Amino acid sequence: MEGIVKHRMFLALGLTGLAAATLSVVGVVPAGADYAPQPGDVVGVGGDTPQYALTFVANGDTAGDAGFNSAGAYNRLVTFNATADANGRSAYQNGSTEGTPLPLNPTDVLRAGLNPVQRVQSSGASISALLADTHTPEQINFVFSASKPTATQKATAVTNGWGGLHTVEIGTDSVQVVTDNTTDAPANLTIAQLLGIYKGTTTTWSTVGGTAGTILPELPPSGSSVYKTFLTALKVANGNTAPTLGGDVITVEQNDPTAITGSSNTAGAIVPFSTARLNLYNSGYFHTPNTVYPGGAAITPGIKINNTGSGYKSSLVDYVIFRQSDLGSTQPFEPGSSLNWAQTLFSNSTGPRPYVATAAGQALIDAAGVTATYHDTGTN
Repeated sequence: MEGIVKHRMFLALGLTGLAAATLSVVGVVPAGADYAPQPGDVVGVGGDTPQYALTFVANGDTAGDAGFNSAGAYNRLVTFNATADANGRSAYQNGSTEGTPLPLNPTDVLRAGLNPVQRVQSSGASISALLADTHTPEQINFVFSASKPTATQKATAVTNGWGGLHTVEIGTDSVQVVTDNTTDAPANLTIAQLLGIYKGTTTTWSTVGGTAGTILPELPPSGSSVYKTFLTALKVANGNTAPTLGGDVITVEQNDPTAITGSSNTAGAIVPFSTARLNLYNSGYFHTPNTVYPGGAAITPGIKINNTGSGYKSSLVDYVIFRQSDLGSTQPFEPGSSLNWAQTLFSNSTGPRPYVATAAGQALIDAAGVTATYHDTGTN
């Protein structure tokens, strides 16, 4: 389930699940009975890495912790995941292969009475979508992102008459490289060693202290926050010059364990991964999608973090971003309250703590594998 919206995806395949063969994917069936947010609802879109934290905040977790909507909210918090599939997988068209993926570009309906639009599928794209939404009333109220808005994006928000963009930190994550549980790689690979691996100058694990075997370096798509974070670290290690990636680097699904376990060289494969997403896999949240209702067993990811204390690790932060002008709205969000939606959910310096900063909200963020934090950075 994504937010409170039930998406009927006919078939959503992880990129690595396509393997090297060509697979058939059937067409989309219109989801006419899906919930479409009503005028008083608050709608958020965002990136793959932070999506489960906001989904849990809205609707609760499988441990029985109730989310905002479960407390009898009259107007609802609705989040649209970046992925078209609730297991965090992207969807692909007929004829897709591992080497030549053909993205489906799935859609969603942001408000009741509107046409379907292309689903926002990354943190960067979500901020761009928010800036493009100059409708009255708003169609997108906020975004969840693993990156802050740029100076140019903030300036665009001022030009739009919003007084800028308001940013709230809700949790911390990290990017680390993962391997199969049975791997030829040594533990605690440094960023210098990873630079050699991803530039293609280091091609066997024995060169860096591992077991003899060929290295299979993998990366998520270039628009993903995990890719950008990892490539920034490689750039710093390369003397602040963006490295030229080796010809053996392949693109795989972001935060998908089968990028390793389903690869052609499981013992040699390595990929940067969200620590929070691996935590969520290890919690038993994801179950096999190959079994009809009531479903199959929990997925055992079969991968592990390479860093045991002295290896590579980059920090990653989950943010909520919205129009600064919305914080000054005099329209109450819930009956019987004087608080608007932004104050109720995300930022309130003069009254009750916003929902994401309460003990209940923080517990739901933690349940998504993220380390819950709360820091209202305002428009700075």
